[in-house]
Amino acid sequence: MKNGFFLITGTSKGIGEAVAQKILQEGHTVLGISRNRSDLLTSPNYHHLSIDLTDTSRFNQILEQTNKIVEGQPFDFLCLINNASATEPMGPIEACPPEAIEAHVKIGLVAPMLLTSLFIKRFQDEKVRKKVVFISSGAALHPLADMSVYCGSKAGSLMFGKVIGAEQKDKEYGFEVVSIGPGMVETGMQQAVRSKSDVDFAMSGYFRQAYEEGKVQEPELVAEKIFTILQNTYEQGQYVSVSEI
Repeated sequence: MKNGFFLITGTSKGIGEAVAQKILQEGHTVLGISRNRSDLLTSPNYHHLSIDLTDTSRFNQILEQTNKIVEGQPFDFLCLINNASATEPMGPIEACPPEAIEAHVKIGLVAPMLLTSLFIKRFQDEKVRKKVVFISSGAALHPLADMSVYCGSKAGSLMFGKVIGAEQKDKEYGFEVVSIGPGMVETGMQQAVRSKSDVDFAMSGYFRQAYEEGKVQEPELVAEKIFTILQNTYEQGQYVSVSEI
């Protein structure tokens, strides 16, 4: 990979911001999608669209901006990183507001499905290395009380990635597909779950203990490992933990 183009969702903070920064430092081009623009991403190779991923009617704008960036450019690596995620709602499912459930699933599952479809359709004929990435979570693999919506959307995107990988595996220039488990990372979500009382959120004590024991990683360290995973090749649809790097 000498000259890559990366479309990344959720670049305003946390993992998405750190991954975008790492990719830019390596000399590649990034189109970031988030409601707010990060003050840290100042490279001339960074392009931004301020879009709320719950508003799927604007996704064609992402495709239009992508076309402007890649037109005439000799990119040898094309990559979509589905990173954006929501924290709320947390709590017993019967206490979760319907509108919050809907918004969460749009960001964490519907948006990755639609963007993956658009990205593959746009670049399916390009004879270069191509990749679709899902920033996943241990919540995709393990049930966590009071996190049913989060676990459900992460599990759904993990299986979606496995199926897309199965569809692409026999194509000569098919898309590589991988889901990445970043582990516990110091993000807004981690801070939110630690701040809740044990009464309001069953897992708050677990997350506080992990933080106190130093098990929560800084986004920049995780971004370094994610960049290594982006360069590596894995079995189609595989779940890869950053702890393996």
